[in-house]
Amino acid sequence: MAKRIHRVFQNLAFAILVPGLAGALLVWLAVKGVDSYGLALFYLIPLIVSILSAFFFSYGRTVKYREAYGVALLGELATGAFVMVFALDGLVCLLMAYPLAAVIGLGGAAIGRAMGSSLTGRVKNVAPILLVGSFPFLLGAEVAVKYEAPVREVETRVMVKAPIEDVWGLVIAFPKIEEEPTGVFRFGIAYPIEAAIEGEGVGAVRYCRFSTGDFVEPITKWEAPTHLAFDVVENPCPMEEFSIYGDIEAPHLHGHMVSEKGEFRLRETEEGVELVGRTWYRHSLRPQFYWGAISDQLIHQIHERVLNHIKVEAEK
Repeated sequence: MAKRIHRVFQNLAFAILVPGLAGALLVWLAVKGVDSYGLALFYLIPLIVSILSAFFFSYGRTVKYREAYGVALLGELATGAFVMVFALDGLVCLLMAYPLAAVIGLGGAAIGRAMGSSLTGRVKNVAPILLVGSFPFLLGAEVAVKYEAPVREVETRVMVKAPIEDVWGLVIAFPKIEEEPTGVFRFGIAYPIEAAIEGEGVGAVRYCRFSTGDFVEPITKWEAPTHLAFDVVENPCPMEEFSIYGDIEAPHLHGHMVSEKGEFRLRETEEGVELVGRTWYRHSLRPQFYWGAISDQLIHQIHERVLNHIKVEAEK
């Protein structure tokens, strides 16, 4: 009987698929159960999956670390595949999360390999259950601690060789961007299309239309032709997810990445008009150092699409 258990656990498919399925169930608990996109989701689940994969693969035997790590990576990939099958998230977000999971898997593979080759007796058989069973408590502890996401600021600059009054007019409302989306925008990330305004001066409402809907932006500062500032009271979805089921409504598409305000500043120089766009926003995905770097870059590319369009139109 013991030999049969050894053979089952050491089976490569078992070491990949069972931890992958367990990981997907934990993802479901985090995102559907408590709507949490924190450290438990992005740290603990990859760690648990990589430990389990390496543990099963090295169960009762000694394997090389690179082999254990390879199986751990495949276990994490299986988690992503099950997440897509269960319609918990789409391909783009999974691809963005995988580099972080792969790094965490370095430690998980080492732990699982050590456990599989050294643990004996009953502890060895119940270790996977204890590992998975600890997750709901750790997730609950994280949710119980209220987390306020920091405000992040992104700034982008371009130089426009045109009269400042012409640039100002396009900042307020710019015509439709006919250029097809490029780069990350081809993979579902929301991108700007055009902007319109109702009214003039403080209290007017600007509408910046994106591929997923409109940002609604009441004007808070109107200092023509040098400074336009606004709050953001409505945010569309930040992206459209790619899924085997077509469009899916992943929880992180609503309320987890929110723009709060923005501004444009214009300054005349000897080279032309320096046009600066800024956005202040929050997102609740953690770790901030990882997801913040990604979201900052995405917003910077959104800025570039708008500012370069204004530049082209003004210089005509």
